Amino acid sequence: MRKLHLFIVMIFCFSINLEAKIITDMTGRNVEVTHVTKAFSASPPMMAMLYVLAPKTMIGVNYEFLEVEKTFMHPYIRDLPVLGGFFGGGKEANMEMIIAKKPDIVFGWDRLSNEAKRSKDTLESFGIPVAYIKQDTLEEMLEALSVMSSYLGKEERAKILIKYAKKSLDRVKKSVLNLDKPKAKVYLAQGIDGLQTECSNGVQSEIITYAGGVNVHECAANAKTYKREKISFEKLMQYDPDVIFVREASFFHNLKNSSTWKHLRAFKENKIFLVPSSPFPWVSKPPSLMRFLGVAWLHKRIYPEYFDWDEEQEIKSFYELFLDIKLNNDDLNYLMQGV
Repeated sequence: MRKLHLFIVMIFCFSINLEAKIITDMTGRNVEVTHVTKAFSASPPMMAMLYVLAPKTMIGVNYEFLEVEKTFMHPYIRDLPVLGGFFGGGKEANMEMIIAKKPDIVFGWDRLSNEAKRSKDTLESFGIPVAYIKQDTLEEMLEALSVMSSYLGKEERAKILIKYAKKSLDRVKKSVLNLDKPKAKVYLAQGIDGLQTECSNGVQSEIITYAGGVNVHECAANAKTYKREKISFEKLMQYDPDVIFVREASFFHNLKNSSTWKHLRAFKENKIFLVPSSPFPWVSKPPSLMRFLGVAWLHKRIYPEYFDWDEEQEIKSFYELFLDIKLNNDDLNYLMQGV
């Protein structure tokens, strides 16, 4: 009789876990899901967030990782198939393979395109729910953690991450408010020649403003501010930024031999820095929750004398909490070199 009672209780608990729930995504759509054991993020920003919240649910990734990126992620993730995505960051979504893997939920970036809508409609026709997430800004990213965790049943983990992120952001805010000098002019160098960058009014540039810098590249109000802009080196010389942050490691490591960049003030004053990007970028492209670490790192590089921040310990703590990766000193050096 006791065994029968326990069996009934177990069945009851199991049925509760499988009970459907309706959760509103970040575009206001009500999305019904049951217990999620398999998930797919159809764009890189959402993929990074899913990795942090529930890596074992991932059925695939958006693009092929570089070897340096693979070094700082779970072996399980390294071996997942490349399924593409709805919006940027990799090849087009392999809808047949995604459907065949029968995910319980698919997450997409709220930046919709006609192709993304068609993909959503196709998935939903096979009974696969699609939820949209916003995380362009740092504040949206905090909410995104909460919303995505609700679908995944990872609310408690999200609360821990959000608490850490808010504390980190608040420290930077306080430090910026206490600055008693003009804000530094900052340039974000991207592309193989360092001459692609972000608009000062763009979502990718927000982290520079948050860190107390001023993005030197202004764009027209109606510019597509989520796209990189190409500038000339002559334009960069006119900007003559105080600090330069470089996205591509190959370009950064060749800078010492540059006959043109050596004329920039930031070069002369040794204020050109490589932005770490493993396993996901700390600053932009794609805008991931690594920015919670990146904003403090940027602020420390721009105003080293104003920000009391134990860089080595903070990076190690972030990687252990968010990525479940314990870094030793060799790992840390490798990460910062980006090669």
